[in-house]
Amino acid sequence: MVLRILRLLGTLALLSSCAAAAAPMAGPQTPAPSAPLTADQVITRVEAMNALRAEKLQGYSSVRTYRLELHGLFSKKAEMVVRADYRAPDTKKFTVLSEHGSHAVLNLVFRRLLRAELDSMHPQDQEHSAISLENYRFRLVDHYRTGSHEFYVLQAEPKTKGEFLFAGRIWVDAADFAVTKVDGQPAVNPSWWTKSTDFSRIYEQVGQFWLPESNHSVTKVRIFGTAVLTIHYEDYRITPAPVVAALPDEPAWAPGAALGSIAAP
Repeated sequence: MVLRILRLLGTLALLSSCAAAAAPMAGPQTPAPSAPLTADQVITRVEAMNALRAEKLQGYSSVRTYRLELHGLFSKKAEMVVRADYRAPDTKKFTVLSEHGSHAVLNLVFRRLLRAELDSMHPQDQEHSAISLENYRFRLVDHYRTGSHEFYVLQAEPKTKGEFLFAGRIWVDAADFAVTKVDGQPAVNPSWWTKSTDFSRIYEQVGQFWLPESNHSVTKVRIFGTAVLTIHYEDYRITPAPVVAALPDEPAWAPGAALGSIAAP
């Protein structure tokens, strides 16, 4: 039974990785003018901007810290620090930098989380888990300004009971049309043992891209207690895009123009 509980956390973490964006800025909220866009118009722009950013992103590296605490009938703790390397369009590599705590959590949860993320890189899986008009129905529930940032808040309801879909709310930056935060619950209960699961995903701006900053999920398990999983992302290094360099006295488009090299991150 303990193995069942640990395995469901892999589904939870993969579920909560299906968005893109940056966190709403802290500070007092002031009413913004009446929302100029409908929910569907906002998501249409989000989809277009996500596609544009994905096309430009050549790759990145980052350092993640995974922490899990099980409280209740069984108490376990573990932490793993991992370097992640991504290369467009669908290649990831993970290197474990350090780990300590429960071997069961390290091997049956964290390593399975990494494997599940690698498996989710297939384009078809990305489409099935994307925040899009194809996968969700959206409703505008708020529109406000915090400091110099303006946000749309949308209620998202999945159109199907997909394994990696959720029900909840998303925050969208009105300038960049990036999803900045996702709060919700799985569309499908991962297991009978799971009483409830709540997750919150926040993103940060890294150059012109929006990448995960933190993930926090709380799963209440029948009989056994509560599992709290956190993932913190830091030390992002973006791979520069290839640069086209012109030969002396030739325009950049001339036949034989040399391609510049990609600098190391």
